[in-house]
Amino acid sequence: MTTYSFDAMSRRPPLELRSGTKVIFGPDRRVGELVRAMPNGEEWLVKDRFWQFWVATNRLVLADEETAAH
Repeated sequence: MTTYSFDAMSRRPPLELRSGTKVIFGPDRRVGELVRAMPNGEEWLVKDRFWQFWVATNRLVLADEETAAH
């Protein structure tokens, strides 16, 4: 029986996430800044101009990666 971990199935390498990092998130591609991680590391608190949101790590894209792709 073969067991697959989520990391092995991921299409991109794990991100180096730390407070202050600029990220792109959400369906409208908002730009925000990482504030802090949940203790389990599955979500980050992301602050944009108006609000703060808890966002799953698999929904985050580093702002530098997004601009490099275009």
